[in-house]
Amino acid sequence: MSDPLESLRALERARSAHPESPAPGSDAEREALARFARFFSDFSGDRIGRLLPETYAEDVYFNDTLKAVRGRQALAHYLAESAAAVEQCTVEILDSAASAEGERWVRWKMMIRFKKLRRGIDTWTIGASHLRFNADGHVVYHQDYWNAADGLFQHIPVVGWMISKIKQRL
Repeated sequence: MSDPLESLRALERARSAHPESPAPGSDAEREALARFARFFSDFSGDRIGRLLPETYAEDVYFNDTLKAVRGRQALAHYLAESAAAVEQCTVEILDSAASAEGERWVRWKMMIRFKKLRRGIDTWTIGASHLRFNADGHVVYHQDYWNAADGLFQHIPVVGWMISKIKQRL
């Protein structure tokens, strides 16, 4: 069973290890956000290997609500596997806001077309990412918040049916 507080501890470690981050509204922060947006704008295997080093730090903590990984190499492996499972995935950044701790909250919408689940059908979801950048503008902490039931699980046979039945009863 996963630890529900793991992400909070990872955030505290990121804050401690990387007390400096680009100043809100600075050119450095705008560039870091632009790299993040570019990385996810067209999520494909060839782009992951090329853009990951300029977007994420070596000691990154990443949790997309489906899986948590530590380290850029583990993240590269996980994202390559994820990209291989989809025909297409695009993320559009809608807006972002700075926090008092020097972090960013980024609101986005995502379209996924799976290779196996509901093949050829576009699935849309919205979500937010809590990001912390290091002084060089690389992501050291990335925690996603999104509805995996609507964005993914609804497309899995039997599981999707069960989710729809539960929603009908609520």
